[in-house]
Amino acid sequence: MSSNVRRHNMAPHEVEDWASAFIAFQQDPDRLRDGHPLFWAAARFMLSGEYAIAEDCWETILVILSRQPPDSVIVVLAAGPLEDLIHYAGPQFIDRIESEARQNPAFRNLLGGVWECSTPEVWTRVEAARGGSW
Repeated sequence: MSSNVRRHNMAPHEVEDWASAFIAFQQDPDRLRDGHPLFWAAARFMLSGEYAIAEDCWETILVILSRQPPDSVIVVLAAGPLEDLIHYAGPQFIDRIESEARQNPAFRNLLGGVWECSTPEVWTRVEAARGGSW
């Protein structure tokens, strides 16, 4: 990657704010209401395939997980943002996914909630990294 290409679009405080909003949104019983003020926090994870956006998603997923949110948030984080990241950017992230799973039991557990996606090669590596599914 050349030095003039930014790896992230978001500043650290923006990632922290996004993580806070995502957790709050997922815990709000009114989250399905049209026009919910925190809906953006879930919608932002819908990847467009741009690498910089995927980088921001990766960082935010890790921040959310580090806050040890309740299981109701973990389930959505696995089946939504992490699964989408693997689907759209798995080949670019699989090395980091494997490394994080080796070092972080909570992340390894999170992988257990992801359904099969991405390329067969990436999915084989995800299955090995997670150890099992929920």
